[in-house]
Amino acid sequence: MRRYTTLFFDLDDTLLDFQKAESTAVREVFALHGLPNDDASAARYSEINRGYWQRFERGEIRREDIFVSRFRDFLQEKNLVGNAEQIAQDYFDRLAMQHDLVSGAEEVLTALGQAGYRRYLTTNGLLRTQQKRVRESGLSGLTDGLFISEELHCQKPDPCYFDAVIARIEEKDRRKILVIGDSLSSDIRGGILSGLDTCWFNPKHKESDISATYEIQRLADLKKLLL
Repeated sequence: MRRYTTLFFDLDDTLLDFQKAESTAVREVFALHGLPNDDASAARYSEINRGYWQRFERGEIRREDIFVSRFRDFLQEKNLVGNAEQIAQDYFDRLAMQHDLVSGAEEVLTALGQAGYRRYLTTNGLLRTQQKRVRESGLSGLTDGLFISEELHCQKPDPCYFDAVIARIEEKDRRKILVIGDSLSSDIRGGILSGLDTCWFNPKHKESDISATYEIQRLADLKKLLL
């Protein structure tokens, strides 16, 4: 008898290639504003951004504190002049246009749907950006629902996030739900705190002291695990 009926997929860097999307969007917006848009500048922005999201996941800052502050910090660190608020707005406009799928995503989601699994998208990303990316990537036709923290008024890894998702779906038995994601601090920790089994998508073979129920290096490995 199959163990799970319902799968919670993280969106960015699990199904959508966020690293590529971020790099493209930030370099475009830096060029638009006359800022350095080389590899080093894009990489440094990414480090600053990642630090803000880690602080957010630890509950140290509010989500809305991230969006402008990360660009303001970048400008200050590089001694550059720019309007951080406008840069942030232009960045979101460009990020919403980036929706490349991670290798294997379409094939795996299709196979799991054909096998009868219910597949839901879970994300802490910005509402208007994520809705557009999911729609234009084709993921909306490959999954059964999208849950964005902004709409739920709670975010991963806080258990209230997955509590809110479960309240809105058919499956209520947590033993039959599997969380799949790349982020240990958000997806895996959030799933564990919520009493859910977890599957860590770890394509870069990182080490961890957090124990997920399963670990995979390719999305295609989910077919071996679940079918």
